[in-house]
Amino acid sequence: MEAQARLRPRLALAYSVRDPAGSGAARELVELLGGEKGECPGARECWVLPRGVMLGGFDAETVEFEFLDETPDPRAEAVVVLSRHSASSGRPSLTTHHTGNPTSTTLGGEPYRLAVSAPPLSRALLRAYRDEAGARGLLGEYEVTLEATHHGPTGPSKPIVFIEIGSDPTRWADRRAHQAMAAAVARVLEGGIEPCTPAAGFGETHYPAGFTRIHLDGEYCMGHIIPRYAIRQGITREVIEQAVARTWPEPARVAIVRRKSARSAERREIVAALEGLGVEVIVD
Repeated sequence: MEAQARLRPRLALAYSVRDPAGSGAARELVELLGGEKGECPGARECWVLPRGVMLGGFDAETVEFEFLDETPDPRAEAVVVLSRHSASSGRPSLTTHHTGNPTSTTLGGEPYRLAVSAPPLSRALLRAYRDEAGARGLLGEYEVTLEATHHGPTGPSKPIVFIEIGSDPTRWADRRAHQAMAAAVARVLEGGIEPCTPAAGFGETHYPAGFTRIHLDGEYCMGHIIPRYAIRQGITREVIEQAVARTWPEPARVAIVRRKSARSAERREIVAALEGLGVEVIVD
């Protein structure tokens, strides 16, 4: 069978000037690819990278980036946000994730609202991140992993993927991690994105090891992941529908439900809602 052509959407890149991880990776990316100072609406810093890719630094926390439809590039089809990741554990991690608030708990954005996920873009970034981390000897020190869907922004109509360095100030300042992030982003900008079958995930932890393995090396690429703790807090049918529908470049075709991550009644409700949407449901 002939291989599918790679996806080459027009991408934009954004970061917070308050964030040492995102700012550090942005500097490395400009150094790696070259670029000229540009104009991004509302940005504190802006560069035009090769192929016209806009890279904008904003004086706001990344969870508040509700403006990504308008800037750094109104014509962009998707946005990659370079960011730090915080965790009380201080766990060293290199991650990608999609944004949204599956429950009433919010950190930026609206409750019960998911942004548009981009599974092929997330997969391409995380694979490249793993490779670039390995080339720099970071894999024994940092864990390469997906995160479950969490925090804002939730309003933009464009798909958003966060690529992050976690999880404490020492790691946010690690130039080797900045370089790995920058090189991973550059590879995707230059090489395009391999098409894949998008899937939504229900269950596992905030760092979903099983879904990460699928995403990196399995049959499907993961869009929204609604973790066990969100299921236990209570998710609505509307959130389940968003996890399937709000996925680029097409709705999720598969939904994977982890049997041990939900009580039987919760699992029945999730499966019934998914079956009503016409997706293939895998319960394991």
